[in-house]
Amino acid sequence: MRIAGFFRGGYLAAAYVIAVFKADKLGIQAPIELLIDTGAARTTVLDRDAIRLGIDYSKLEKVPDGTLGVGGVVETYVVRNVELIFMTVEGRYLREELDRVYVLKHRRLDERILRIPSILGRDILNKYTLILDRRRDVAIITDETTQV
Repeated sequence: MRIAGFFRGGYLAAAYVIAVFKADKLGIQAPIELLIDTGAARTTVLDRDAIRLGIDYSKLEKVPDGTLGVGGVVETYVVRNVELIFMTVEGRYLREELDRVYVLKHRRLDERILRIPSILGRDILNKYTLILDRRRDVAIITDETTQV
């Protein structure tokens, strides 16, 4: 199984994948672009995507301490029982069920905040092999074993 990613930007571009974000409790099933982030413990939806998906924060559980990032602490909420559905290069669907996905809510939304992408964290990445080779424009998440 292989999930193909892509790079966005120039030489220092980051790798992304696309999945369908499915949260039955919220009535949401829509595509989402996710930054592949090995530094993030959990998959997290950022403000731009939360708005686009129509996430209603009043229906979510609030995390008391928020999330600490480079810019400080951000209000954080939890969506329970989310499914991420990836299309593989083989033309099959890979379904990943997550007991929780974090959703961030910044107090002030400006263009800088709205540029921050949602992230695919180690809660998914640690189940697979990640191959990133910017020189060859290769970004792949796979269950294949590789020799290192």
